[in-house]
Amino acid sequence: MKKNYRWGILGAGRIADKFCEAITFTEGSEVYAVASRNVDNAKNFAAKYKAAKWYNSYTELVKDEAVDIIYIATPHAFHYEQSLLCLQNNKPVLCEKPMSLTLQQTTEMIDVATKNKLFFMEGMWTACMPFIDKILSLIKEDTIGQPQYVNADFGFTAPHDLDGRLFNKALGGGSVMDIGIYPIFLATLIFGEPSLIKTVSKLSVTGVDEYANIVLQYANGQTAHLLSTINFNTPLEAEIIGTKGCIKINNPWFKATAFSLVLNDGTTQQFSMPHVGNGFEHEIKEVMHCIENGLLQSTKVPHQLTLSVSKIMEEILNQAGVVY
Repeated sequence: MKKNYRWGILGAGRIADKFCEAITFTEGSEVYAVASRNVDNAKNFAAKYKAAKWYNSYTELVKDEAVDIIYIATPHAFHYEQSLLCLQNNKPVLCEKPMSLTLQQTTEMIDVATKNKLFFMEGMWTACMPFIDKILSLIKEDTIGQPQYVNADFGFTAPHDLDGRLFNKALGGGSVMDIGIYPIFLATLIFGEPSLIKTVSKLSVTGVDEYANIVLQYANGQTAHLLSTINFNTPLEAEIIGTKGCIKINNPWFKATAFSLVLNDGTTQQFSMPHVGNGFEHEIKEVMHCIENGLLQSTKVPHQLTLSVSKIMEEILNQAGVVY
């Protein structure tokens, strides 16, 4: 890196903590400032990561001229207004996934970033990991033939706290928004947008989806079967099956450090790509690479991919009867 990038962290919760842990060992980056509406959280977070500044106002963070890039790490429901605040004040943004609660909001956010000529990216850390690059390379090289089927799940048993983030509709709760986005991302990365979406869901008493069992069909006949749930644990595995073989991604597939290739003739090959840290370092490097090279969007998480995933999620939720 030609310069040291000073990150402003908007939100001081669990995800922000993991992200900043990765910043500390990523060359060319530093946690420069943090903002939280809770003063003690802001002070403690800044002290932990030796940040030069802390704020209990998001606006003050955004207006700090020394901040090079802002990472938005607040609950889903606040991404829209906070991203616009940053973009309207000339700040590049990495916004934690999902980018917003609706396709309309996501479209507007991307339009503002494009109009203001600012870098803007959804924080889909999986897309930036080496195992994804390698899988896409194997598919491009026709190693597994034409992909025909994707199977992926993401489920865990969440504490049944109806006021907590996962069950609170006002905060963008539900399995699809929180974790279903990962399998949807993988299927969309491989096949693009589906021509048919079918889903079976269960809603909680708070009106968010506790699980979504999703089948997608594509124009050329390919299919995907995806599952997300906050009600029970799932294998956390993924599989991409092609005409010549398949790729099996190990648990936890969304941050995999290994996967296997199994061809139809019985040939097998193992791939190992361990992370240097907790996995966020790949996303951090991608953002800095883009900004350093004057790019307004990432090739790993392009705006169109974000829009496609948002569109698919919205239809799945509409079928479940969830409207944010």
